[in-house]
Amino acid sequence: MSARDRAGRLHLPTLAVLGLVLAAWTLLSRRYGAYVLPAPWSVVTGFAEIVRTGEIWGHAAASLARIAVGFGAAICVSLLVGLGAFASRTVRGVVADLLAILNSTSVFVWIVISLIWFGLSNWAPIFTTFMITLPVVASNLVEGVASVDRRLLEMGDAYRLSAREQFTSIVVPSTLPYLVAGTKVGFGLALKVSVVAEIFGVTSGIGYVMNYSREILATRMVFVWALVMILIMVATDKVLFDPLDRRLARWR
Repeated sequence: MSARDRAGRLHLPTLAVLGLVLAAWTLLSRRYGAYVLPAPWSVVTGFAEIVRTGEIWGHAAASLARIAVGFGAAICVSLLVGLGAFASRTVRGVVADLLAILNSTSVFVWIVISLIWFGLSNWAPIFTTFMITLPVVASNLVEGVASVDRRLLEMGDAYRLSAREQFTSIVVPSTLPYLVAGTKVGFGLALKVSVVAEIFGVTSGIGYVMNYSREILATRMVFVWALVMILIMVATDKVLFDPLDRRLARWR
């Protein structure tokens, strides 16, 4: 194994860049003070503190529960949209137009509407998460439906495969990678959107505690909870999406 291959496997270039970022971060922290930019080590100790006290689990679980409801509903609706798009070219065109409108709608618009409709409740971040992630997942799924090789379907007709057999053996393998890709992007977006929406009207969750930390001038804890968000996303990628991608590649 060459030196370049060993360095790549150990992520040495990434670690070198990370070291430079941490060094610059430390210098800027000393220059501007902890209120503006807390030192990296203080963020690490703050993270250890919320783990020790158990505070991290309650707020992280509250955010993930809201994401599970809003994002889960978005996936379910996307599957129905994908089926409709597969069954009818007309439906596919209508869905594409609607998704284009939803994609162009700002997060702030949905937050304001959710506050008007649901008030200061858990349903506001859930609804916002649903409306923002739905077009992402559905657009990928509709694209996957459009990419199904019609010649394979004609071959299925020639071999007298039933509609169910064609769906499970041709349509599902063709569209599943698009669904997984949309779900992966959508989950990251759901985490960010839900945290923003949690600033308004809830008393738990990562967004709530970040905003509370800002109000009491605890800048270090804002960075700590931002680190929690990053770790959740990285853990989800490594534990869920990466193994799913590998299994999907073998299955296809």
